[in-house]
Amino acid sequence: MALIRNLFWIAIFLASTFAFTVLFEHGPTDFIPNAKKEADVLKQMMGIKPVERRKDDSDKLTPPLH
Repeated sequence: MALIRNLFWIAIFLASTFAFTVLFEHGPTDFIPNAKKEADVLKQMMGIKPVERRKDDSDKLTPPLH
């Protein structure tokens, strides 16, 4: 019974820490979309999801100017 109680408290601690992180970094508006963003970041850090690199204009090669 003590094992179940300890696992429950660890799960509550992790969920509370995650919620605090989302609120601290993004604020209280749009909590669900921001939580999804943080979950994706967490998955990338744990290696579950491959890292997605953003593409911008500086990533494109242009031909040299003559």
